[in-house]
Amino acid sequence: MNCRLKILYTNLGDTTIYAYDKPAGRILGWARGNNDVFILAPQLDLEIIKKEILDKEKSKVQAIFLPFTKKETSSNFGIIISYLIRILISPFILVKRLPVFDFAFSNSPFLVDIIPILWLKIFGKCKHWVLMMDSVVPPPKERSGNSIVNILTYVESLLVGRIANIFADKVFTVNPELKKEMINRGIKESKIILTQNGLIVKNILAVKKPKNIEYEAVYMGRISINKGVLDLIKIWKKLVKKMPKAKLAIMGMGLDDVVIKFKREIEKNGLGKNIEYLGFTPSDKKYKVLKNSKVFLYLSKVNADESWGISLMEALACGLPAISYNLPIYEYIYKTEGLIRIKCNDIDSVTEKLVYLLENQKVRLALSQKCINFAKNFDWFKIAEVDLEKIRKSVSL
Repeated sequence: MNCRLKILYTNLGDTTIYAYDKPAGRILGWARGNNDVFILAPQLDLEIIKKEILDKEKSKVQAIFLPFTKKETSSNFGIIISYLIRILISPFILVKRLPVFDFAFSNSPFLVDIIPILWLKIFGKCKHWVLMMDSVVPPPKERSGNSIVNILTYVESLLVGRIANIFADKVFTVNPELKKEMINRGIKESKIILTQNGLIVKNILAVKKPKNIEYEAVYMGRISINKGVLDLIKIWKKLVKKMPKAKLAIMGMGLDDVVIKFKREIEKNGLGKNIEYLGFTPSDKKYKVLKNSKVFLYLSKVNADESWGISLMEALACGLPAISYNLPIYEYIYKTEGLIRIKCNDIDSVTEKLVYLLENQKVRLALSQKCINFAKNFDWFKIAEVDLEKIRKSVSL
């Protein structure tokens, strides 16, 4: 019989602008396996952690909130400062107050989620460290946006790889192609374990689909040039020539300057009545918006910017056929007709396929059921159980 474990889950890099299904899925899954789980997070996540985690598993999950982390920011400078504050104050919170952990799990491959665990290991309060590296930062020349930030994040990713080689017991990743890139960057193959991301499927199935669908299509994800958000505007401009009342919903947030540019482009192209920007949309609302749409558009352009595609899988689980650019990263996961992949930057073909799906309800509904059936294979609680068993075996817990 497996012994009861004390587990620390660091989630200092993610804030409420992102989905909380990933930490909630693993934490609740591990807690329901009769383990004690602690989550380390910024204060600005308090409400969502209470709702998504603590209210569902009070007896086995404890949250540790860092002080001076109530304010949310979306500027490059603000994010850097807030992460530095979290890095500096976390040792004082962790070392004095907490028990010895059997293992700690970093939710992201960023120093803000890693350094607190290194402190614990130095002070003998953490036996093992497991790093989740579900993305690899591409070289600066392959990314748009602020060049200084791109250089800093790339250097950080290289540094994290070196730290992982020395201190991490195991490194989880979610895609064979990512594993190859990690090995190319010097991470020891013996440390790498393949896993999956997932969904809290029951939460999605509980949301009912409305009778009258409001949106012809929807996008959910980061508002970023690399994510193809400007291509969405070009495609929609073409579509409304054929379908003047067609509406596109946009869910997500990004850096202030990119969001401002995105909104200006919508107005500049006369699409204010056809594209509805919803900004950050929490879990209980985002599934309603997805199920109130017919097709999902996800035109990410940089292969290294993608790892698994949680937004894509959520859309499929809601019964939406999806159109994406043909990135190699998707080949290992999305073995379904529900994801239609088109050559990168081929806006005309995306528009053509979108029109076809919108005009052929029978085809769209058949794909919809295939999408739902496929997504059911990725339930977070099953994945969390498998992950914990892999960790137990790899570090002999």
